[in-house]
Amino acid sequence: MMNFLSVRRLDSSGRSSSISSLNTNLYGVNLDDSFTSSGSEDAIEDDGVHLEIDINDGRLGTSSRTILRLEPVDDRDDLICIRLSTNHHSFSLKRSVTIRSANSFYYLQQTLKALHPYLSTPSLPPKPLLIFNSQHRKLEIFAKFLSSVLHERKYLSNKALHLFLQTQLSLERIQQNLDGVRHDDVTNPLVDRRSNSKNGFNLIFGEHS
Repeated sequence: MMNFLSVRRLDSSGRSSSISSLNTNLYGVNLDDSFTSSGSEDAIEDDGVHLEIDINDGRLGTSSRTILRLEPVDDRDDLICIRLSTNHHSFSLKRSVTIRSANSFYYLQQTLKALHPYLSTPSLPPKPLLIFNSQHRKLEIFAKFLSSVLHERKYLSNKALHLFLQTQLSLERIQQNLDGVRHDDVTNPLVDRRSNSKNGFNLIFGEHS
């Protein structure tokens, strides 16, 4: 099951919430880097795409739920906030937040294709055509891509996917892990202190998780 929900958070005056504070977190950053969101409530604007995904648990008598949420970062078309909340046993963190560039999704696609040549890799539009899509449409495209990836059980054991979704590692360091140069794990929680971030999480874990 995959459901798209578009939302925008407005302040008391009806205007979109300010996100200028995020610029501090992005100082000196390469576009292919990933970052932890641990800022204030207005750090990242709530104008994105939600997907509720049923990932096959693979174990008898158990079920899992996953919510994937992609949001724009400031007015940058090339940066995307990825929020993941899940109780699937494949993931080390139940909740994670990271920021990726649009180009990084193509890196993930090519990496999955190279590591799993026997599978049909989820598609993405050619990069040159991406510029003709609105920001919201890009979020839908990348959300659908990640949803298709998460639906494939064989991808769930792929280290690149977990490091992409649940760490702040750059693509270079992710590749070094695949090459055996580094040995990073998903260990440190990616903190999201926004008061409204619990909305989707509570759908899965309840009020007291």
